[in-house]
Amino acid sequence: MEIDRRELKRQARERMALTDPKFWVVALAYIALTTGVSWLFSFVPIPHTQTSMIFFNLLLTLYSTVVQFGLCLWALWTYRQLDPGINSLIQGFSVAGRVLLMELGVFVRTMGWYFLAAMGLSVPFFILLFTVSSEGSLLLGWLLFVAALVAVLITVSLRYALAPYLLADRPDDGASLPIYRSVALMRGWKWELFKLEFSFIGWELINFVLSAGVTLFYLQQAGLLASTAIGTMAWANACMDVIYSMPVVILSSLVTVPVSLWLIPYRSVARAGFYDARLVTSQGTLPEMPPL
Repeated sequence: MEIDRRELKRQARERMALTDPKFWVVALAYIALTTGVSWLFSFVPIPHTQTSMIFFNLLLTLYSTVVQFGLCLWALWTYRQLDPGINSLIQGFSVAGRVLLMELGVFVRTMGWYFLAAMGLSVPFFILLFTVSSEGSLLLGWLLFVAALVAVLITVSLRYALAPYLLADRPDDGASLPIYRSVALMRGWKWELFKLEFSFIGWELINFVLSAGVTLFYLQQAGLLASTAIGTMAWANACMDVIYSMPVVILSSLVTVPVSLWLIPYRSVARAGFYDARLVTSQGTLPEMPPL
């Protein structure tokens, strides 16, 4: 079982080019609605207590989850050439309750499988820990343990990757059914979706290099890269203060915007194309999306 990724990505680029407003305008609006709103919240004069911080972070997470669903709507409509607009980014709020319940269900299931796998994998690791005295073998065992946990988390996440699109197609199905249907659709197809997602790693590395470059510049200006205290706790704390300072956070995010204006819609539309291709292979037709 295989999907032609090159053709799928070509179609995604082709249909992105036909959007009005342009895809980069939608991506810019998405960044403003997510990262921009998060920055605005950081300037709100609120009491910096643990309770207030948890509350506002939870509120931002819920809000960003619904906006993310709106991006899925835009991507799906773009791939199906239904002429979406910027307002599709906020149409998820009409079914916000179902979106949040679905994402909560995905989170609980993902964490449940993850912890079960962690418990199972910890048994051979602890056996290795108590039977092997070589530091090299212990380090190798620890790296294999972590790699296995990462692989489990990725695999489980891919089970539920199509749930937002299934909810977009059938919002009246409720919050749980899209999760079960995603599991069924992804059975035997996780590797194909993983390869599609991994094919964007080059763009992600460009963003990482740009963001890291800004961070390293500020660390250099602070004299931390040439410090004689490198490796000490005081040096690490000083680095954290620089990395999480407002100028570094803002500039390291802004420098990635040009690439993100292309990457965010490109990846989203390609993923929507994968969903449509999977629907065609499983049932032969595409559903008519109801208005939200």
